[in-house]
Amino acid sequence: MTSKGVGFLPVPGFVVALAAAVAVSGCAGGEGSEDGTYPGTEPNVPPEEEYESEEIANIRAELGQEQEGSELFDENAVGEEPVAELRITDEGADVTSYQLEVTGFAENEFYLATVHVEACGSDPEASGELYEGDEDTEEAPEGELDKGSVMIQLGTDADGSGRGQIQLDDEPDDGLGSLLISTDPTAGAEEPAPQDGDPVACMDLET
Repeated sequence: MTSKGVGFLPVPGFVVALAAAVAVSGCAGGEGSEDGTYPGTEPNVPPEEEYESEEIANIRAELGQEQEGSELFDENAVGEEPVAELRITDEGADVTSYQLEVTGFAENEFYLATVHVEACGSDPEASGELYEGDEDTEEAPEGELDKGSVMIQLGTDADGSGRGQIQLDDEPDDGLGSLLISTDPTAGAEEPAPQDGDPVACMDLET
């Protein structure tokens, strides 16, 4: 009787323990398992897809060449053959990127480019009021004047080239009229002041 107890009674207990260990191991392996459908994630949960930016508009103006849709107000504030190019890009999640690149401008200078609601004219005031979207920009201070305004600060290097960018939590609409580029005496300030600079050039925007 004793030998039978030793031979048979521990077997069922060993099987149960082994089955429980396998079950626990299987459950743990499903979380973040490299062998799962999506390695490193919960079972059946795909990783977030990255949004590829999409170009909305690319406007280029050769300033000072009597090109239709552009004006040069101050020849002394730029160098030879000044060119401005604005890229408007959809970054996803209703975020729009505005990137301005200039060449042939004055060397080691600061500029502020602002989007206005009207087209360019022979007078800077023809561009009208500042364009305002629905949300505040990341750079502009909160306030009625600056709410949703597109204001791009940039500085040029020794060759008169420079680039500036800003993102707006809003999609552009038909209210984009023109881009007015002015000198920026408040460069580096947290609150851009477009009214303090002298108008340099203007280019129409077509989106």
